[in-house]
Amino acid sequence: MRSALVRMLALVLFLLNSTAAFAAEVIVLSSMVSGGAMRELGPIFEKATGHKASIQFANNPILKQQVEAGAKFDVLIIEPEMLDDLAKQGKIAASSRTDVARVGMALLARAGAPKADISTVDGFKTFLRNAESVGYTADGHSGMVFLRTLERIGLLQEMKPKLRPVVGKPVQPMVASGDAQMYAGPISTPRPGTAIVGRFPEEIQTYVGISAGMSAAAVAPDVARTFITFLTSPEAMAVFSKRGFQQMPAR
Repeated sequence: MRSALVRMLALVLFLLNSTAAFAAEVIVLSSMVSGGAMRELGPIFEKATGHKASIQFANNPILKQQVEAGAKFDVLIIEPEMLDDLAKQGKIAASSRTDVARVGMALLARAGAPKADISTVDGFKTFLRNAESVGYTADGHSGMVFLRTLERIGLLQEMKPKLRPVVGKPVQPMVASGDAQMYAGPISTPRPGTAIVGRFPEEIQTYVGISAGMSAAAVAPDVARTFITFLTSPEAMAVFSKRGFQQMPAR
């Protein structure tokens, strides 16, 4: 307990010394993938620094479209390749690009559903073949990843009648209510009424990453940089870790 308090105090001192003396607001656009972790981390950042973190969430492709259309923000948390493309467009300060974490794809079902072993490709394919319906985020990066995975293992055409593309809303509540038997996506924390069946087999696993960058037109660049640094601190990584994320490998 004492060591945890010492680490937190050290983080507070670091953040306070690296920001301006006045309180400011940092506008953060964040992918839905990291939504649970960011909702927890925002208040921690605010308490440690005195700055306000206003965090808005959307799926990765929607965020990219918003930024390209001129959305006002200070920090963007999005899929790495999309962040790189926005940096090339001059929307993101290239020197601010920071890899944060990644989470693997998984299948999620209604709580209480029979357990299944999907740790092998054969077991994964059998489980999907027996499914009644599988929801996925059609307007998100994870949806594209799932469809590519089905194509890779030769199930895309066979599974099409069972697929339930979802646009503009979370899929997990549909599983909890029974509107979809399961959900395929980057699951960090199951929502109430749902449970993780298992991660995709390692041979076909695709990790969905999140990287952070500062707007080239950030109003409070010092605070924005501090927020990005905070995302890779031990305290922040502990929050990501407990939600199923892992550190991004070195580029």
